[in-house]
Amino acid sequence: MFVIPETTELEADLAAGRLCCPGCERPLSRWGFAREREIRMLDGVRSLRARRARCAACQTTHVITPAGSLPRLRDSAEVIGHALLAKSHGDGHRTIARRLERPAGTVRGWLRAFAGRAELVTATAHRWTRAVSMSFEPAKPSGSSVTDAVEALASAVREFRLHVSARAGPWELAVALTGGLLSGSPRDPPGLSSG
Repeated sequence: MFVIPETTELEADLAAGRLCCPGCERPLSRWGFAREREIRMLDGVRSLRARRARCAACQTTHVITPAGSLPRLRDSAEVIGHALLAKSHGDGHRTIARRLERPAGTVRGWLRAFAGRAELVTATAHRWTRAVSMSFEPAKPSGSSVTDAVEALASAVREFRLHVSARAGPWELAVALTGGLLSGSPRDPPGLSSG
C-alpha cells in the first residue's frame, strides 16, 4: 500500500506507465479496486474506493491510497493533522479527543504512533525542505520531538507549496512526503537518498 498526493491524474498516469512500483520501480498497471470504506473527515464522512495496481515485473499488487486518507485508518489526514497540531501546542489526548469527537484511545494511539517516528519525520521533512529551498534553516529544537516534527512538516509543506506546483492540502502533502504520516516509509526528494 502506498499513498499519492492527488488522485485526479491517477488513471492517466497508470495508463501511460508513469506510476511505478515502489519495490522495483517498474511501471504499474490497473488491477481493479480495493473494498469501499468510509473515511471520517472534520465535517462528515466520505466514501473511498482505492485503486489497485499491479507490477508485471515483480508480480506485486498495491493499493494506491490518496494522501487525504491514511492506510488502515478510518480518519482523514486532516483530522489526524489537527490532533498532531493540538498536541504540539501542549494539549493532551483527552482534550483533543473531545474537540474532534473521537475516542480518547484512538487519539492516544495516533499521538503515540507519531511520537514513535517523530525523529524520522523531522529528518525527512528537513530533506524535503532543503531540496526545494536552499536557504532553509531548521528551527531550534523545542524539547519536544512531536513539536519539532510538526514544525518541520509545516516548513516542508510551506516551502513545497511556494516552490512546487501543488494543489493538495497541507496534511495531504505531509502524508505524501512522509509516506503515511503515522506509518510507512518516508519518501526522499528525487536524487537524494537517506541511506
